[in-house]
Amino acid sequence: MSQSSVSRSIHRVTAAINSSMFCAKVRFPMTQVERQAAKEIFASATSPFVGGTIGAIDCTHVSILAPKRHEEAYVNHHGYHSLNVQMICDPTLKILNVNAKFPGARHDSYIWSSSAVRMVMQRNFEIGNHNLFLIGDSGYPLEPWLMTPLTNQPEGTPKFLYNEALCKARNPVERLFGVLKATWRCLSQQRTLLYDPGFTGQVVNACSVLHNIRLREGIYQTENEFTEPRTNDIFVNQDAPSSTAKRIQDRLIANFFT
Repeated sequence: MSQSSVSRSIHRVTAAINSSMFCAKVRFPMTQVERQAAKEIFASATSPFVGGTIGAIDCTHVSILAPKRHEEAYVNHHGYHSLNVQMICDPTLKILNVNAKFPGARHDSYIWSSSAVRMVMQRNFEIGNHNLFLIGDSGYPLEPWLMTPLTNQPEGTPKFLYNEALCKARNPVERLFGVLKATWRCLSQQRTLLYDPGFTGQVVNACSVLHNIRLREGIYQTENEFTEPRTNDIFVNQDAPSSTAKRIQDRLIANFFT
């Protein structure tokens, strides 16, 4: 088969998955029933966090060919061109949300601030759902609906125990990136997708759909496919949290870790 035929097939299949399967297979919990089910999955996980957690969030870089327009925006802090892809998953590594629209120079917190999921979480909080959280690393801002670690806490203190539990509970999202890139090698740093950023985002979406299908069907054991080490960002978000977010965090620490 010629290279042009392969390329047309890839474009057609990727477009079909994005148009007909993506919204159904990669779905953030929107209804009360779905949110309760997500809470129960986290509560029964090997490393649970506090009640109310429905997802772990993080970003990963997908290497791309230098685009012709705004090339500098795609150079990430590691020095290569990429998309910075935000994902949210549950403890089983099921992908709940994908945002593959931002260039590599955009930081995780910026992508989150522009995320539709953030608006959903904020709206739920404003109508009274105050026991609903995502968990992220220190690159994200502390918000009433997004719990993040505290820096430099003495070992054995309640805040240290909170950090420890949060980091263990959000480990699945880091494992997810390893599983995805071990399965779909085109997403790994050792490969470079030779497409424009828009189509690269569609490829990421398609791989996410296929990942969730494989997970549902039990086609692989995820523990055996975590083969690519992950390089964590060293950025620490310096924005001052709101008093409401700090109060909620303090309440969780007092109720669950004292």
